Amino acid sequence: WLDGFKIDLKTMQDKQYRSLGGVLQHVLDAITMAHEAGLWVEVVTLVIPDFNDSNDELWDAARYIASVSVDIPWHVTAFHPDYKMTDRGSTPASTLNRAAEIGLEAGLRYVYAGNLPGQTQEWENTRCPECNATLIRRRGFYVLENKLADTAGRCPNCGAQIPGIWTRREI
Repeated sequence: WLDGFKIDLKTMQDKQYRSLGGVLQHVLDAITMAHEAGLWVEVVTLVIPDFNDSNDELWDAARYIASVSVDIPWHVTAFHPDYKMTDRGSTPASTLNRAAEIGLEAGLRYVYAGNLPGQTQEWENTRCPECNATLIRRRGFYVLENKLADTAGRCPNCGAQIPGIWTRREI
């Protein structure tokens, strides 16, 4: 059984994707096909300084995701020069905040800035797109508060249905 699908969208430039061993169009098609197949899709972009962190590139990614569905969560995460790509510095929190703001401006309803716990303002939390109430409060990988736990995915403040997987499926 497969309910959810996380897809890494590394760059919106095919030449750069090919330098990493992939093909951009295949990734974009996978996002669309998984969503159309009814899977819960979340997209993750590792934001790398001087590789994919320009406003234009972030806008292209956010617009593409929104064109598939504004309800697809977009996670923008910080790069750390820990493994093979050691020729640049870490992604600052300000860049993740800018990327998250771009995602929201592009129409995405669920944008998260991750892996810099406590450094990205409110971008770690899930908010209701209708009334802006904080529904799930996080710090890093820890859930500090979950107001959706007993509501079957409805905002307890305004009643809006929040898309996602809220029940366990028995197999």
